[in-house]
Amino acid sequence: MKKTLIALAALAATASFAQVTLSGRVSEGVSSISSTGAAAGAGSDLSARTLVQDFSSRLRIGVNEDLGGGMRAFAAYEFGLNFDTGTGNTQAGTANSAAGFNGSRESHIGIGNSLLEVRVGRQNVFWTQGDLVEQGANKIGKDAISDMYTRQANVRQNNAILLNLNSGAGGFAGSQIYWAPEVANETQPVGTGSANAATWGFKANYDMGAIHFMGDYQKRTSIAADAAGVIPAANTVFDATSMKVGLGYRYAPGSIVAAHYFEQKKEFTDGVTNGSKQNGWAVNIGHNIGNGYTAYASYGSLGNVNGTTGADTVDSASTGWNIGGRKDLSKRTALFASYGRISNGAGANFAPTGGGFMPATIAAGSNPTWTLVGVQHNF
Repeated sequence: MKKTLIALAALAATASFAQVTLSGRVSEGVSSISSTGAAAGAGSDLSARTLVQDFSSRLRIGVNEDLGGGMRAFAAYEFGLNFDTGTGNTQAGTANSAAGFNGSRESHIGIGNSLLEVRVGRQNVFWTQGDLVEQGANKIGKDAISDMYTRQANVRQNNAILLNLNSGAGGFAGSQIYWAPEVANETQPVGTGSANAATWGFKANYDMGAIHFMGDYQKRTSIAADAAGVIPAANTVFDATSMKVGLGYRYAPGSIVAAHYFEQKKEFTDGVTNGSKQNGWAVNIGHNIGNGYTAYASYGSLGNVNGTTGADTVDSASTGWNIGGRKDLSKRTALFASYGRISNGAGANFAPTGGGFMPATIAAGSNPTWTLVGVQHNF
């Protein structure tokens, strides 16, 4: 028996196994949310609600195997977790599509080397900004601008084939090209046009020293399922284009100031229905105070929705701002707080809905306000 155990131990020591890692984040807090000033009157306002909320907690299983010659194979599988309810819904009963399901966040398999990797599966694409916009769920629970320039795009893409530049590309690492030949829940029913609803896009990244540039472009074609909160609502097959660019300057270690421009366009393919276009801009700052403290602030603006005829949808513009702070207690645990407000025109109902944050859809002209405090642990 002893000789057998020794032999098994020797075999294990020389065998090649894939590395499996378990990591994730638990982020939980208490928020107070209200929305007042609805164009239809106080009866359409959202009274203040106090909620225990989850802020994008997740569990990640990673697999990595060295194939030799500088090549590796890898896979990732992420579970979105709701520590407030243990389901796919928030405490307020609204759906959080990034939680409660196997693979609800990033889940892919791939192969590559230090220069280039190819990944296939469900992947984060349009919303990822690196440190250009890192506030939101990553740092302070919620910010005012991230949902502004991602609301029409497919921010986490199903069924995608993605090419990603790695560290061997130097300052261009993180640049991507992706294509999804058919998007779940957007394929056309018989008789309504193309059956090949698709998404493609790219991310141009340049990160060198104090300067960080990122530009994103995404095109969705022949689709019918509209994104929530987009004006006007779809009533036929349409194409959608989303674009954003950002430029950041790291003026001190752990500190950055960034400016952004974003544009969303919808074009109906029936030749009759007017499309729409809306653009905006934003600025944000993250300032490292020292001793584990970081302060954050953002301000963003969406212009009026412009139709293909050139006429604006009256009072459909929105502005938003937030301030917040974070105290790192260790490399893994932090306390955070945030306060923010969105101001809508009489014809707009924009709100920070990502991650099931808002407890209800707000009325046109209503102005959501939130205060939150929370704790985050990364492992």
